[in-house]
Amino acid sequence: MYHFRYIWLLLAMLIVSCGTARKTAVNPEERVTLSVEDQRRYEYYYLEAVKLEQLGRYDEAFGMLTHCLDICPTAPSALYKMATYYFFLGQKDHALDALLRAVEGEPDNYWYRQTLASYYQTNREYDKAIAVLEEMQKQFPKRNGELLSALVGLYSHTQQYDKVIDALARLETLIGKTEAISMEKSRNYLLMGDKEGAFGEMEALAAEYPENSYYRVVLASMYMDNGREGDALPVLQEVLVDEPDNGAAKIAMVQYYKQIADTVGYHAMIDSVLVTPAVDDETKVKMMVQLIMDKTDSVYVMRMFDRAMKQPQRSAKLGHVCVQYMLTHHQPEERVRPILLRMLEVEPDHVQARLQLLSYAAKRNDLDEMITICSTAIDYSPEILEFYYYKAAALYQKDNHDEALQTYRMAARQITKDSSTELVSDIFAAMGDLYNEQGLQEEAFLCYDSALVYNPSNVLVMNNYAYNLSEKGIQLEKAEQMGLRAIKAEPENATYLDTYAWVLYKLQRYEEALEYMEKALVTDSVDSDVLWEHAGDICYALGDNVKALLYWEKALELQRKAEAIDEQLKRKIKKIKK
Repeated sequence: MYHFRYIWLLLAMLIVSCGTARKTAVNPEERVTLSVEDQRRYEYYYLEAVKLEQLGRYDEAFGMLTHCLDICPTAPSALYKMATYYFFLGQKDHALDALLRAVEGEPDNYWYRQTLASYYQTNREYDKAIAVLEEMQKQFPKRNGELLSALVGLYSHTQQYDKVIDALARLETLIGKTEAISMEKSRNYLLMGDKEGAFGEMEALAAEYPENSYYRVVLASMYMDNGREGDALPVLQEVLVDEPDNGAAKIAMVQYYKQIADTVGYHAMIDSVLVTPAVDDETKVKMMVQLIMDKTDSVYVMRMFDRAMKQPQRSAKLGHVCVQYMLTHHQPEERVRPILLRMLEVEPDHVQARLQLLSYAAKRNDLDEMITICSTAIDYSPEILEFYYYKAAALYQKDNHDEALQTYRMAARQITKDSSTELVSDIFAAMGDLYNEQGLQEEAFLCYDSALVYNPSNVLVMNNYAYNLSEKGIQLEKAEQMGLRAIKAEPENATYLDTYAWVLYKLQRYEEALEYMEKALVTDSVDSDVLWEHAGDICYALGDNVKALLYWEKALELQRKAEAIDEQLKRKIKKIKK
């Protein structure tokens, strides 16, 4: 039995009798006349197939349709549905045969023919798809709008540009002249090499809607694209007389001056676009983007950004482009910062602007500014987890651990299915560390577990979790597995090597522990007293008191330099010297 995991959204079809209740194109020799009893059986099985299909029980529905065709092999409705099943089974020949027979049995069914055309198109048999749709135009004149639209796509795909234009013209008689139709007709005239036809189409559109200056600007741009700058100029001048602040026309004039090499006019028009208050922000952005795309000298571009940004800003759009350009050209903070502040004046919830300011503060390690930026950002954009994370990190560095933990908790309440799993993992990891500091072991371990659910590859969590378990002397096998994964991920990380060695020490696997601890000492770049003390503890457990004393005294020396002597370490040294 076939098993269907997925199924198309099938079209609801009317139940059609196999008998002679309606005239069909089926060969009279093949037509089946059903008895009343068979007709009822057919209808029962067909309805059952529809019901089972709606329940997602496609295997059983397929079986019901098979019964239908056993009763009436020429039934169009059953054949059509069987065709859809064959499609999904990859049995294209069977699918096409069933679909053709359905169309033959009910030639005036619009949906059967449309599906046949779609089949041919999907199978890249474009000529056959076109033939079906052209025949449907004659048969279903009231559907000409959608059929013409489908034919436009197929004619275009097969590069029959003259037929595209003809189909669009007929569509135009149905729905009227529109920008989309005229632009597409014009494009196809150009593809045919008929520039005059293309110009004529756009000229007609501009004449049809004289109040819409956009069409005149498009016409002028088309003239310029085809070397007819002389025809473009009066059109643009006329637009600017009617609408002196028309941004699109001004940008087109910039292009005009560029093409005729009028440097004075070119720069004057750019300036007019950028400093005219009535010109909208979108147009100013387009102007600057065009300058950037034209690879204009960066000094000139920055000068134009400066002039534009001194004007009143309705949105942060121009500022955003300016900042991106400045960052690309490695401009210093003192130049970028004022633009970011201007952006926030008009859009206080602009996330990228605040994140950039935050990055500058973090680079300077200005903890107070980081906290201020993040606190304000959270008020405007409470869903952005990064602001909670960096605020909490700054609070932690200022030894405000309680408020840091509270901030992480606030972040946890904002987590959604769309949140960054890596960031969420880091948030839970930091919460775990803070809970651990407070002696809340159960809460800490729950947070570590959550962190690893969101990011199973978070080696920092594995390391911290493993170390805390070893310190508590619990779940040491779990700690050993996590510690091993951490050092496999970063085999030169002295902290991770120390953790793994310490877990092995707690497991009383002293020789292995010493091997990894000595690797940690070699790779340690900060000369940590903790590592030297751990190494001494392991040597002491192995009975090597001489080496243990050497390591402990090194740890004590480092502690004296840091002015943080551990009295317990002193007692261990004193004990071994007796």
